[in-house]
Amino acid sequence: MSLEYLLYPGCVASVRELGYEVSMRKVFEALDIGLEQSNDFNCCMPACLVHSFDYTRGLALTSRNLCIADEFDMPMLTLCSSCFGNLSRAKYLLDTNDDLRRDVNGILRQVGKEYRSGVKIEQVITALYNDYTIKRLKDRIRNPLEGIKAAPFYGCHIFLPSRYTKFDDSEFPQKLDSLIKVTGAESVDYHEKTSCCIGCGSFFGEISEKAAAILAEMILDSASKQGADCVITSCPFCIMQLEMGQIRLKSEKGVDYRMPVMHYVDLLGLSMGLEPKELGLDIRRSDMTPLLEKINPP
Repeated sequence: MSLEYLLYPGCVASVRELGYEVSMRKVFEALDIGLEQSNDFNCCMPACLVHSFDYTRGLALTSRNLCIADEFDMPMLTLCSSCFGNLSRAKYLLDTNDDLRRDVNGILRQVGKEYRSGVKIEQVITALYNDYTIKRLKDRIRNPLEGIKAAPFYGCHIFLPSRYTKFDDSEFPQKLDSLIKVTGAESVDYHEKTSCCIGCGSFFGEISEKAAAILAEMILDSASKQGADCVITSCPFCIMQLEMGQIRLKSEKGVDYRMPVMHYVDLLGLSMGLEPKELGLDIRRSDMTPLLEKINPP
């Protein structure tokens, strides 16, 4: 079965976490998953932005991206969990509220677009789990990561609110754990695995930045106490916050976790036998050396 998606790169992965996008592209290429692109996409418009000022226009801006995917007649693939959540939310609202859909389409027609539903939205994790499947992934493992303890960090938007995303149990998620086990690594259970990293909320001033650092310390400390060799996320925002959190904690408190923070595709790529540089692991903020040396001792 051949899989092909229209890639929606979003903002964070392509600008702030380029290494993740490099890794995703290399892993998907190795899995023979096709990716098409459009240069016409706009920002997914998180609800904390335009929606706060003009709900309907904010939703129209989000939905414009769904119209583009519909024109390509291809499922949409997001790199970011926040994008996945925002696009899934827009689809749900327009598919279940005729009046709102009419109002949004009234705005979209001004730019020659119309939302007609039917667009399938996937995120990198959901695509691997739902479409590619664990069974097929197991056949691609060439370098099982036995002895590696990986702490899954689910984030929020990939399964919350569940009525929008319809992926995993929102209280006791297990699918990222299952994907980690495919690589041969042990999935470590720890207290903060379903906590929030605060995401784009950290952009809203000094108080938010401090809150982000506190949350990062809680997550990293919890994973470290369970002997994790790395934290595996589903979202570039989570990668960024835990990377930047470590930098700030070391600078301000002298606490150095030296905890590699990676997206799942990084771990998968290593287990498939891909080289660290092919996966962009040399252009990350967190130090990958401890993990890589444990996988391939010098």
